[in-house]
Amino acid sequence: LLGGIFTLQKKVMENLKQNLLESANQKLKEILENARNLVGLSENDFRVLADRKEILLSWTDELAEDFYQTLLSYPKTATVFETVPVEKVKEKFKAWYRNLTSGGGGEGFYRQQFFIGLVHIYRRIDNNVMIFMANNLKGNFLKKLFEHFEPDEAVYVFQAFSKLVDFVIALTVEGYIFTIYQALTDVAGLRPALVERMMKLQLEEIYNLFKREFLHPTG
Repeated sequence: LLGGIFTLQKKVMENLKQNLLESANQKLKEILENARNLVGLSENDFRVLADRKEILLSWTDELAEDFYQTLLSYPKTATVFETVPVEKVKEKFKAWYRNLTSGGGGEGFYRQQFFIGLVHIYRRIDNNVMIFMANNLKGNFLKKLFEHFEPDEAVYVFQAFSKLVDFVIALTVEGYIFTIYQALTDVAGLRPALVERMMKLQLEEIYNLFKREFLHPTG
């Protein structure tokens, strides 16, 4: 009897994992399709960067140093590195930047970016910090572009880089919603339709509260 229960539990967990992976792949496809249709993300963006990778890669250390110096100089974000060595994270950032600017692209790249987004969620990095630091990186990258290229080319390269960075940020933001939703449907055993109804009801209450207090305060 115990053996049968163990086998059943194992099968249930395997099904949950398979459903989770399928849901993640579907979400990735949706975000990629949105990026292609709304901002024109394409394989050409990778080629734009790859064609200039010799120069772009030469900025790797400087961009990484500026990025983490900003995080370390702010007490709230500096606490992240109390449990994770900054040099280790910095090397991962450099690897990510090299991959991004070397023209990799393809399904493998997109899946890797989805995982990177989940890493930030696992490390409890707030979405607003991710967005602000992405802007910080893009600003420093644009500055370097204008130092090394003519204005028109600098803007052209920046647009390609910006679309790819924004894609990574979108994955992370959506990842927060994705993981919460999956936790409710899989771990808590709630059906997707029920979760959606619960979320809709709760969002209506939140919407009305903030509409009343923020737009039409009575005090």
